[in-house]
Amino acid sequence: MTENIEQHAEGAARSLVELVRALQDRGIEHPVEAYRVHSYLTRCAGELRTAVELIEASVQHLQDRGRLMSDSRGEPFDDVLQRFTESSAAAKDLAGALHGRLNTAYSAIGHVAYKDGPKEQE
Repeated sequence: MTENIEQHAEGAARSLVELVRALQDRGIEHPVEAYRVHSYLTRCAGELRTAVELIEASVQHLQDRGRLMSDSRGEPFDDVLQRFTESSAAAKDLAGALHGRLNTAYSAIGHVAYKDGPKEQE
């Protein structure tokens, strides 16, 4: 693999920005497009919690090996780690809630169909 973690994260962020731009510019023409886009967003939201957990584990591993220290901005290092831990826990909860809500919306939009114009009376 030639890409590093940061490049993957940057690529994911850029792709999301491009999706938002495309939705603003072109919108959605057919319900199946909305269904598919929602499917991908739901999948991404499901992976957010895992991504945060993996970042937490990596930071903890670095801390356990004594590889982290304060960057000398004056804030005690333990306070920085505590804030990171609390914020990560909140982010995981929000990611789980987002995934649940997107999943509900995804299921619902699967029942939306394209309405043809009214048929002419014969």
